[in-house]
Amino acid sequence: MYKENATRLISVDLDGTLFRSDGMPAPEGVRMLQDAAQAGVRVVINTTRNAAGVQQLCTQLGLSDPMICTNGAQVLASPAGPIWASYTIPMEVARAIARLADRNGWEVSTSVGSCSYLRQRPGQPLGPVENRPIAGLEGRQGSSQLVIVAANEEALVAEPKRMILHEPDAIAAARELTARYSQGCRAETYYEPDGRLHSLCIFPLRADKGTALRLVAGKLGIPLGQVLAIGDNPNDMPMFAAAGTSVAMGNAPPEVKDSATVVGPTNDDEGVAWAVRRFVLGGGN
Repeated sequence: MYKENATRLISVDLDGTLFRSDGMPAPEGVRMLQDAAQAGVRVVINTTRNAAGVQQLCTQLGLSDPMICTNGAQVLASPAGPIWASYTIPMEVARAIARLADRNGWEVSTSVGSCSYLRQRPGQPLGPVENRPIAGLEGRQGSSQLVIVAANEEALVAEPKRMILHEPDAIAAARELTARYSQGCRAETYYEPDGRLHSLCIFPLRADKGTALRLVAGKLGIPLGQVLAIGDNPNDMPMFAAAGTSVAMGNAPPEVKDSATVVGPTNDDEGVAWAVRRFVLGGGN
C-alpha cells in the first residue's frame, strides 16, 4: 500500500528541465529518475518533442513508462506503444499557416507522423536528410527522419501534429492567424532563459500537457494528488495545475515559478535531481 501523500508518478519535461543548456541530459537528474523507477514510481516524459526522439531517449535511459509527446498531441502507453491518444491540426488551419509562411519566405518545421519537414534553404538539396541527430541522445540511436521540401505546404502530406516558427515577423503573423482559428488549434510562445523570443508552436486544440497527464494518471489508476510535475516553460503550467505537487526550474520565467508548488535549482544545477530527492526519494532539501 502507498502512503496517501506518496508520489507515485513523476511527469518531467525535457528541454530546459531534464536537459541542461548544452542540450544534454543532466546526469544526476537521470540517475534520480532511474532510481525512482526502480522504486516503483512511474516516470513519464512530458515534452513538446516528437515521439520518435522520446522513444529513443527512453530506450537509452531504460525508462518504460507512458510517454506524453508533442505537447500532449500524442500519448503512448510505453515507448513501444500502444497509442492512448493522438490529435492533429485540421488541414484547413495547417494550410493557412503554411501558405502564409510560403508567401513571406518563412521556414516552418512541420511534424507529420514520424517525420519532420523543413522548407528548403538556399543550396540545400531536397528530400530526406540521413542520420539527423537528436539533441540529448548519443550514438546511433540519436537519429530521426527530416525531409526538406521546396515549400511549407508540400509538408502537409497529412494533418500535422505540430508546426513551429522561429522568425519574429513570422511569429507575430502566425499568432494573429491562429487566433482566427482558435476552434481548431492552439498556439504557444516559447522564450529563452534570458527572456528572448525563441519560437511559436502550433498544436491541435486538445493537446496540452495537463490534459495528457490527467489521461495517463487515470489509465494507471494514480490519483493526481500523488503526481509530481517538473518543468520550466509556460506550456508546463497545465501539468502543474493537474499535479498534486509541482516544481519549477530556477531558470523558469516568473509566471511559471508563481504557478508551481516550489521553485528548485536551474536545469544546469541538477534541478530535476533536487526535486526527485526532495519529493520522491526522501532526501530532504
